[in-house]
Amino acid sequence: MTADMVTDPPSRAQPSRAQLSHARLSHTLAAIEAGAAAADREGRDLGPEIDRLREVGVFTACLPPAEGGFGLGLGRDPQTTRMAFDLLLRLGRASLPVARLVEGHIDAVKLVTLHGSPAQIAEMAAGVRAGGLLGVWGADDQPPLTAAPSTAADAPHRLSFTGAKRFASGLGLVTQTVVTFRLGQETATRLALLPVMDRRRHRRQDWRAAGMRATASGRHDFTGLEAGPGALLGGPGDYQRPPHFDGGIWRYCAAHLGGAQALIEAWRRRLDARRRLDDPFQLARLARAVGLVQAAVSRLEVVALAVEAAGADTSASAARIDAAVTDALLARQLVEEICVEVLRLSEAALGTDAHMTDQPVERLRRDLSLFIRQAAPDARLVAAGRALADCAAREGGLW
Repeated sequence: MTADMVTDPPSRAQPSRAQLSHARLSHTLAAIEAGAAAADREGRDLGPEIDRLREVGVFTACLPPAEGGFGLGLGRDPQTTRMAFDLLLRLGRASLPVARLVEGHIDAVKLVTLHGSPAQIAEMAAGVRAGGLLGVWGADDQPPLTAAPSTAADAPHRLSFTGAKRFASGLGLVTQTVVTFRLGQETATRLALLPVMDRRRHRRQDWRAAGMRATASGRHDFTGLEAGPGALLGGPGDYQRPPHFDGGIWRYCAAHLGGAQALIEAWRRRLDARRRLDDPFQLARLARAVGLVQAAVSRLEVVALAVEAAGADTSASAARIDAAVTDALLARQLVEEICVEVLRLSEAALGTDAHMTDQPVERLRRDLSLFIRQAAPDARLVAAGRALADCAAREGGLW
């Protein structure tokens, strides 16, 4: 099967920017939150939730203005960065699995916009306007994803892919995904935008995690897929170009903090139902959790604005870019530690109630505990420490 043989998603009328209003979005997020327990329990995909977000224009809003969007998440101005931050925070509060898929779409649109040609950007945008949902799948399975020139006589200049991706979220919903891979003997990572709607390649049964069940994650096998040169995005090593690679972790961190807010609210409601909110120890735990999350939200928003401003400024100095990336790495560590503390406090407050499957807290704990576990956290913290040490050596101190 070749990348050119995939059927386009069904066309849907797309709303204007004005329709992405606070009121419409609030109504949609409330409906998503109300259905979160059923999506987790029934093991269905998030198609209804994605349709709701599509109807209010979330996915087309991510496109560049020239393609009918307004750059939500592209980092071209502080207003749209704040809007993306607020959206991911609120989505995390409504449903972490839904937030995971939306964050992947925002990330994919940004990667295509950063590294794609005008023709690739236009083609990607047309797919989104027609109802497509994008993703980013980076975790390799065995064998890892590689590509080599096709040996087919009728396919000159095409690439043939071998390997698979694991932890591939949105199987059956994501229409195209940005993947990382190695080309031939190259050592640097490359990017490609590939179709992923062939259900014969999906293995949802490979998702064995207790949390984030509604994401319809699993394994996707690319072996035998062929694609033309137009599927390649940028050149070798572009994916890791600062500040976008490590700096962009603010997006999923915003969703994490929304999930922490949802957990705290569910825990508060459970205490209220049990008439335990007058207990001073319970009030102290609640206040500590709220204060930690509020502090993390404030810090992360500052980091998001700095990262996106540095990325959009073509004249930004290396020192400014390095500082933005270091702050993002430190913020990621802060968010994880605060979420772990919120998880601990919720268990201390509720005891066995925190583990009862008929309580919202149990699902929220499972999803948050899994989602905050990101790849190579120690390596990223070491990278931040190295950058701080280098900066201190240049400047004579850390502060």
